[in-house]
Amino acid sequence: MTMRLLQLTSSNPKFNTITFNKDLSIVVGTQLSEERKKSINGIGKSMSLNLIHYMFGADFKSTSEKKLENYLSQYGQFELTLIDKEIEYTIRKNFAVNDFYINDEKIVKTKYREKLKELFLSTELDVSFKQILNCFARRYSSDKGMVYYNNILTQQGRPLEDYYQQFTNLYLLNIDMSLVKESFSIRGKLDKLEKAKKTVEEYEKALDKTNINDIKDKRINLEKQLDNFIIAENYDALKNEADELTNQINEFRNKVFYSTKKLKTKQFNYEKSEYIDIDIDKIEALFNEANFFFEQSVSRRLDEAQKFHNNLLENRRKRLKEEISILEVEVDELDKDMKELSSKRDLILKDLNNKGALEERDSLKDRIKTLYEEEQNLERYENILNDFQEDKVNLDVEQALVKKKSLTYLHSIHENLVHIETSFRNLVKEFYDNEGGVFKLEQAPSAKYLFNINSHIPREGSQGVNEVKIFCYDVLLYLLNPDLLGFLAHDGCLFSEMDRRQQSTILKVVIKLINDYNLQYFLNIGDSTLNAVLEDDNDILTQEEKEFIRSHIVLTLSDDNEKNWLFGESFD
Repeated sequence: MTMRLLQLTSSNPKFNTITFNKDLSIVVGTQLSEERKKSINGIGKSMSLNLIHYMFGADFKSTSEKKLENYLSQYGQFELTLIDKEIEYTIRKNFAVNDFYINDEKIVKTKYREKLKELFLSTELDVSFKQILNCFARRYSSDKGMVYYNNILTQQGRPLEDYYQQFTNLYLLNIDMSLVKESFSIRGKLDKLEKAKKTVEEYEKALDKTNINDIKDKRINLEKQLDNFIIAENYDALKNEADELTNQINEFRNKVFYSTKKLKTKQFNYEKSEYIDIDIDKIEALFNEANFFFEQSVSRRLDEAQKFHNNLLENRRKRLKEEISILEVEVDELDKDMKELSSKRDLILKDLNNKGALEERDSLKDRIKTLYEEEQNLERYENILNDFQEDKVNLDVEQALVKKKSLTYLHSIHENLVHIETSFRNLVKEFYDNEGGVFKLEQAPSAKYLFNINSHIPREGSQGVNEVKIFCYDVLLYLLNPDLLGFLAHDGCLFSEMDRRQQSTILKVVIKLINDYNLQYFLNIGDSTLNAVLEDDNDILTQEEKEFIRSHIVLTLSDDNEKNWLFGESFD
């Protein structure tokens, strides 16, 4: 047995528990005023379906959903029980934390969706559990950008051209997705190639737009000039002499540095060396206070020690003074010699510059180097663009082959496509006096998902007709995939623009599906809409069917008392 919902409840006693029937479950809510519709704090009719999505890991994306998430995080723990393949599961979620629990097994948020796919679908499927749920339980949001009920193909709330949304729909129509994947891969490579090509072309625009052959000719001519460049006869000798003088100057500069450093050190030591007198009287007085008296011989020895110490200091100062004098002379001589070498070298360099050898030759070399780089860049970008063009041609060929294969594939599944269209048309005929419209799978001329799903039903164009089309399409996907999920669900906005006969027909079709396919169907709906359908005498619903519908109302919500709201309180 495929999945069936059993109960949605909370540890908060204020929550109005939803216990699902195995066939039809209806949550009825008071019709809201226009002002109340603008608030996130409705009575909870639509929230009854949205909360199921949140329990299955849906994100809180919009501003109002963020507010709701904050409210739920303080409300208490929620539990969703269900049965799948004869095994009962309880999903527990406290929205104050990221983790989920399935039958007491803790699952981190990042692994939760994959776990759902593993348990309830198959890890080999090309689509996620979330994508399947969105198709089988199309929810509603009034926030901008949420387009679940705008088009039959927008169950994921994404723009109509979104690849993954289209992929999911094609997959549920039982299309072999290998060609679709291949086409998407080629389209992606083409897009990247086009972006890279534009980038290279932008770089190329910044280069000299002269023809590459002209640049090459200029370079060759300049290289010839350089080869024939005439330098003064004594140029090399003068240049070598200048280089040698530069080396000698550097050596003298090093010697001056180290000699000056040594001189400063000795000057510092000389300034710090002073005579130190030993005051014998003070030493004697100090010892007398300690009742210790010097003998005359001890006093004479101290006097001799003082004279010896002072003699040493005097000799050291004389030596330092002599060394300082020698170093001062040495530094002066080194500096003088270095200046003489510098003057000599400057005269040589001036002579070389006057002959124009250095600047002119170096200028030729620099220009040749610039032209060579421009030439190389142009050749490189030209080669890259040629490679891009070749790659594009190859990808265009691959894409053409995929399109050819897709035509062959469409012919091969013609009977299946006829069956799909017939099933869709039979559903539509229930609403429009045996007019079934069209449902075709066609090759897309340029779309990256390869195939387009084209559908039309009678009197198409109004919102009410579009809602009928959405209902028929959602049922079609269920009929084509009865073993994926065992239930369908819709928000009451599906009924918003329909006439009474269409509303009644939807409920009649649902009852037939329940009986024929063992479907579990969940619907939230406004009380005025439901009462009008049940009271209308249009011969569409039998009295027995109307009673069946009444008996399957599992929860009634009203705005007369907050206790009768889904959460049992206001949270604006």
